[in-house]
Amino acid sequence: MKRVKKAEDWLVRGERAALAVLLAFMVTLAFVQVVLRQIGMRAGWSLSVLWGDTLLRHLVLWVGFLGAGVAAAHDKQFAMDAGTQFLSRKTRARVGIVCHLFSALVCVGLARAAWMFLVEERAGGGVLFNAFGLEVMAWWLEAAAPVGFALLFLHYALKTLEIALTPAPSPSTALGGEGERPERQP
Repeated sequence: MKRVKKAEDWLVRGERAALAVLLAFMVTLAFVQVVLRQIGMRAGWSLSVLWGDTLLRHLVLWVGFLGAGVAAAHDKQFAMDAGTQFLSRKTRARVGIVCHLFSALVCVGLARAAWMFLVEERAGGGVLFNAFGLEVMAWWLEAAAPVGFALLFLHYALKTLEIALTPAPSPSTALGGEGERPERQP
């Protein structure tokens, strides 16, 4: 169980680092775009980084998937858990396993579909833009979908393992701590 938790911790660290770098780059590029447009407008020119807006739009996908991975790791993703508060700890764990396993399987299906799209996009050979003499292929940035769904699958699979490998609470600790029933307050 500790190895599963440690693996997910390392994955989250990598995702957070990538998020920080991407967000810093995106904010900087957007700022440069605004400044260049203002300078250009005052001079009567059309001034900007031609490929900047296109790159920013595609990087939003990467940031979204990385953020979703971090949220899934901390169980902060969208969930309908209003009814689970009334379940016992053991039943809640079982429901968690089923939900995480189902989410992992959905991510496998979505990753497969995204991969098939990416393969076709790569075969098409579409150039998204040219930057500094480099042709940036569309599929390079569109790889966010299959990679993102694969990361989400990994998080949900690790969560499923974590819950499954966590020992069930003993009856004494489930009742209130020291093997006694908690006293009722008048």
